[in-house]
Amino acid sequence: MLNVAEGWLAYGAVDGAVRALDLATGEEITDLTADRRPILALSESPDGRFLAVGDGQGYIMVIDTAEWEIVRDFHAAVEGPIWALTWTRDGERLIAGGIADEAAVWPLGGGENALFAERRQFHTPPSEMSNGERQFVRKCSICHTLKPDGARRAGPTLYGLFGRKAGTVPGYRYSDALEQADIVWNAETIGKLFEEGPHEFTPGSKMPLQRINELADRRDLISYLERNTGPRAEDAGLGATGGTQ
Repeated sequence: MLNVAEGWLAYGAVDGAVRALDLATGEEITDLTADRRPILALSESPDGRFLAVGDGQGYIMVIDTAEWEIVRDFHAAVEGPIWALTWTRDGERLIAGGIADEAAVWPLGGGENALFAERRQFHTPPSEMSNGERQFVRKCSICHTLKPDGARRAGPTLYGLFGRKAGTVPGYRYSDALEQADIVWNAETIGKLFEEGPHEFTPGSKMPLQRINELADRRDLISYLERNTGPRAEDAGLGATGGTQ
């Protein structure tokens, strides 16, 4: 973590070390190693006053960079490590993520309130999902979103999937194989994709190898996608052969 204005560089290491160096001299300013390893995340507050450190044992350490003192040190993860940290824009809350399907929003303004986080889940618990949604979460959600303006993941958004030609979402960099494929996405072609697997149905594409063996599971996934990917291509003004996937 680099702060040019204040002239320091802070880093965390796999052995649990948390140190800061003076940019001008290269000398060590402080060593705040807490013997928790490895250090996985660093985040500076918007005003540059505080540095948050997340480690492999699920702790967050908050450092005051004016004095290089630890002002908070608490166990933040329900289980597992802290993989990601960021501050809210006002600098009053810290958002932490780990292996659980949730993010914890920690208020850091002072007092015991800092011990009580608001936890936000990203997916419905599997027991509360329909089978179609479970198939989507397991097979599709890591790479694809359903929103028209969804952020790019490994794959493009699936919004407007039905009735659109494969390999034509604007701005997404497809493999040559998918751009040249003569496929329009509908219930039949999506079913074949997961029955045969991408290595057979779209050979040479970037889609990872996966299949859905059970016909009922394929049908449930297709039904879920039909309800949740927005209007058909022609209804969305995207063209009956303009595409997603």
